[in-house]
Amino acid sequence: MIIRTVLAIAALSLAASAQAQTPSTPGKPAPPSCQKPGEHPGKLGTDANRRKWVNDANAYLECLKKYALEQQAIAKPLLDQAKPHADAANAAIDEYNKAVKTLKEEADRNA
Repeated sequence: MIIRTVLAIAALSLAASAQAQTPSTPGKPAPPSCQKPGEHPGKLGTDANRRKWVNDANAYLECLKKYALEQQAIAKPLLDQAKPHADAANAAIDEYNKAVKTLKEEADRNA
């Protein structure tokens, strides 16, 4: 529950910061447009069919790798910007948990 709260706070602050500083950045990136290779031709396929499949598979993997690297490049500054907010939220949660424990102990002693 606490982790979800921290993630929600980080996501909200990240979204607010991102909108305030880079309004042209879309909220949700489009999925990769990489073309999956067809079904493997198997042992009965021709050498040309197998070579084409290997080339198609390599192109697909390269496309996914490129997409992932592009998304990481976009995400890094946003994550770096959100980290201080996530750290502050975690510190507040730690303080909250300590306070609950201390207050409960005090109430139990005085009951």
